[in-house]
Amino acid sequence: MIKKLFPWILAATVVAPIAMAQQDVSDTERKKIERVIQEYLVENPEVIETAIIELNRRRTLAKMLPSIEMYRGYLENDPEAAVLGNPNGDVTIVEFFDYRCGFCRRHYGEVERLVAQDGNIRWIPRHYPILDRPNEEPTSLLAARAAEAAHRQGKFKEFHVAMMKREGGLDEKRIYEIASSVGLDTVRLKADMADKLLDKRVKNALAIGHDIGFTGTPGYIIGEDVILGAEGLGRLQEAVVRARRQQVATAQ
Repeated sequence: MIKKLFPWILAATVVAPIAMAQQDVSDTERKKIERVIQEYLVENPEVIETAIIELNRRRTLAKMLPSIEMYRGYLENDPEAAVLGNPNGDVTIVEFFDYRCGFCRRHYGEVERLVAQDGNIRWIPRHYPILDRPNEEPTSLLAARAAEAAHRQGKFKEFHVAMMKREGGLDEKRIYEIASSVGLDTVRLKADMADKLLDKRVKNALAIGHDIGFTGTPGYIIGEDVILGAEGLGRLQEAVVRARRQQVATAQ
């Protein structure tokens, strides 16, 4: 009985208190409404958790969306950026990541699975090397520059996949070992990594990520949705569905 009333109860949770305040509702009717709502929430407490998650998502989006819109054209359509998945996909995922980020690497498979199953998603990785620390070797930055240099040799995907699926930690030696293992010319790679224009691309992406408000990795922009952290396949799918719905609504 309670589950059959689900849509009404959700509406009543918001509407009923307002209606009861504006109209003459008997104490008996008021108590019936309150009891039904209370029973549902007690039996289905996850509804409250879901509502809180959605509230936090909307608050985060409200803070970040203005900056996202400012940079969207560049982030989604930069002709020099590597694109994974379907280059002509109807939904674009922009991912801010760090090669040293364990969460990024563990979540990589979820994004990869989504893109493979869907078949109509453009996936654009954006370097966000934020894990380097002062007085330490800037491994995250070196890895990002190596990936950009690999793109110049037409092997960004091969290098990126190998980096994200590697075992163990990362240092400069390991970066070049992985580069060599996927067929990159490491002499040319090192020369390109020293290019100031390439370095500028990486640092530009880093600055944009900071400006948008990403404080960690991974971070995803999917249409008008933002995902902070490794929230799983379901959350990614939800954002893609929302993006497509938004496209339909905008076209009408």
